[in-house]
Amino acid sequence: MAPRNGLNGGKARLAPADPPPRQVERTEILDAAAACFSRKGFAATSINDIADELTATKGMVYHHYRSKAELFFDVHVFTMEMDLAAIRKAAAEGTSPVDRLKRMAHAHFRMAVEETDFQRVAMQGVHMHMAGYTSEEQRRTLSQILAMRDEYESLFARQIAEAMAEGAIPKQDVKTTAKAFLGVLNWVTLWFRPRPDQSARELKTIANGTVSFAMRGLGLVL
Repeated sequence: MAPRNGLNGGKARLAPADPPPRQVERTEILDAAAACFSRKGFAATSINDIADELTATKGMVYHHYRSKAELFFDVHVFTMEMDLAAIRKAAAEGTSPVDRLKRMAHAHFRMAVEETDFQRVAMQGVHMHMAGYTSEEQRRTLSQILAMRDEYESLFARQIAEAMAEGAIPKQDVKTTAKAFLGVLNWVTLWFRPRPDQSARELKTIANGTVSFAMRGLGLVL
């Protein structure tokens, strides 16, 4: 007698196929990496940590990036791309140098609180560069990042210079003033910690206060 198929004489059941590995996009990896680097710092973060944050395999991460350092600096590049886009849009909506500067400062603040993890990673990258904790290959990538940061700063410096030319703010060294102005705004990523119950109104009040403080530092009477 021929053997019966299956437990009950019916057709044999095929074992369920393993699901295909989940495909991840660059932006997903960058989001996960930014969260990990922001939380633990560059040195303490591993590719495994990032893969766990993604709920994917580390092979998925390595499919896009050769090393943790390459991923770290791509987070920094992505941050600068977002920041530049935000302040260019803000500047385009302004009606005068002071108005454009104020709008740009608000855009900077918004990016600091909405994309906090990315902004903190960017600050880590600057500190690593200044401390000399980078390889030659990483410094080549950093040269691109630093050029983007210079462009970012120059957009603010241009509005400050134009406001000085109009007599809206006192004459002073433009480059130093731009750095000090951005320094006030950059510290938002260090002292601001959003609460789950924080309202949009409260957030707007904090933004207005921070931007007003920075603008008064230029010599404006608001």
